[in-house]
Amino acid sequence: MTQFQRGYSAQEDEISQLMGEALELYRSGNLDRARRKGEEAITLCRDLAAVEPDDPQHQRVLASLLYNHAVVLNRMDRRAAALAAVQEASRIYEELVALDPAFEPLYADAQTRVGATYTGLGRTEEAVACHRRAVSTYLSLPPDVAVERGIARAMSLLASALEADDRPDEAMAAADDALRRYADLDARDQLPLDAAGFYALTARTLARLHARRAEYEEAASASAIAVTVYRLLLEQVSPEWGEPLAAAVGERAAHMSAAGRPEEGLDQARDMLHLVRSLDERQPDTYMTAFTRLAAVVATLEG
Repeated sequence: MTQFQRGYSAQEDEISQLMGEALELYRSGNLDRARRKGEEAITLCRDLAAVEPDDPQHQRVLASLLYNHAVVLNRMDRRAAALAAVQEASRIYEELVALDPAFEPLYADAQTRVGATYTGLGRTEEAVACHRRAVSTYLSLPPDVAVERGIARAMSLLASALEADDRPDEAMAAADDALRRYADLDARDQLPLDAAGFYALTARTLARLHARRAEYEEAASASAIAVTVYRLLLEQVSPEWGEPLAAAVGERAAHMSAAGRPEEGLDQARDMLHLVRSLDERQPDTYMTAFTRLAAVVATLEG
C-alpha cells in the first residue's frame, strides 16, 4: 500500500508539473504545445480518478484541468472541443457541490465559461441559460468581495448573451446592473486590474444598447467609462489593450457625433493618440500597434 501511495504522489507531482508547463506555454502563445501538455495532465488525472474514484481531490483537479484546457481550445478557435471540456468540468463541479457547498463558486464560474463558449458557437439561447444559472448561483452565496466580482462578471456575460440573442431590453437591464456593481467595486478600490477588462466590456455593451435606442448621450457616457478603463489597462498592464482602446474611442466618437457633438469625440481620439505616441517614445516600438490603430481611428474621424 505504501508503494501505491508513493506512486500516486509521483503521478500527482507530474500532473502539477504538466499544469504549470501548460500555463507557461499558454501565456507565451505556444497554444498547441499548451494543449498537448494539458491533454497529458488530463489523461494522468483520469487514471488516478479511476484507481481512487471516491477521492474528491482527483475530481477537483480533473475539473480544473478541463476548465483550463477549454480556455486553450477556445483561444485556438476549437470551440466544439472547448465546449465538451468545459461542460465536463461543470458537471464535475456540480457533483462536488453535492459533497461540499464550498465548490459552488467554481461551479458558477464553469457555467460562465460554458455560456461564453455557447455564445462563440452562436448558440445564444443556451448561453443565456448558462449565464442565468451562474448569476443565480453567485447570488445564493454569502456575500464577499470574490462573490461580488463573480456576480458582476456573470451579469456582464449574461448581458452580452442576451444582446446576441436579440433581447435588448433584458440585455440592458443586465448590463446596467453589472456596470453598477463594477462601479461600486471600483469606488471601494476592490476591482483588480486583471478584472477590469470586464468592466470596460460591460460599458461597451451598455453603450451599444443605448445607441440602439437612439439614446446617444447615455451611449457616450457609457463608452467614456470603457475608454477610461482601457486607457488604464494600456498604461499599467499591457500594450495589447491598445486594440480595444482604439475600438472604444471610435465608438464613443460615433456616439458623440450622433449626439451632435462630433468635435468632442475627435478631440478625445487625438488625445488618446498623443498619449500612445508619448508612451511609445518612452518605450520605442512597444506601443506601435496601439498607435497604428488609434491613428487609423483619428484618420477616419478627420476624413
